[in-house]
Amino acid sequence: MLYAWMGFLKPGTDDISPSLQVDATDFLSQPLITIRAAGPLRDESGKRVGMMMVFEHDSRDAAEAFVGDSPYLRADLYADHRLYEFEDEIG
Repeated sequence: MLYAWMGFLKPGTDDISPSLQVDATDFLSQPLITIRAAGPLRDESGKRVGMMMVFEHDSRDAAEAFVGDSPYLRADLYADHRLYEFEDEIG
């Protein structure tokens, strides 16, 4: 199944430490889950306001466990985050 996950940063979360960025890169680079797309969400001024990822997993429970390991989520940077089943109609 495909899932889309979006996390929206808390206001004032402008400076993410380099070590946390390395952890996030490692999280996205893991070889066990197929990640179809991932990247920052930006507002009209170009400021990073969140992150979105589309990935494959066997079940919603497994998908929730996977995103629960997000370094940004564990660092409490998100004001809100959501996981949705995603149906890719074009790609």
